[in-house]
Amino acid sequence: MTLEQYTPEKLDQLALRLLDLVSELRGIANGARQAGVDGLPVHDKKALLWIDNLEQWVGKTRISSEIFLRKK
Repeated sequence: MTLEQYTPEKLDQLALRLLDLVSELRGIANGARQAGVDGLPVHDKKALLWIDNLEQWVGKTRISSEIFLRKK
């Protein structure tokens, strides 16, 4: 696995991309709610796996960043 250097700005850009996705999902949920739909058919297996992997990556990144910052 390649170790990449992330500036605070690059981390912010990544976070903003995730917030954009969250906003899209909230919009879909609100649209379904307003239409009175009980549920929408979606293929979620890969998305849930990606989210699990992202959660693990963020946790590892937090630990690594804390260690790095303590050494400075």
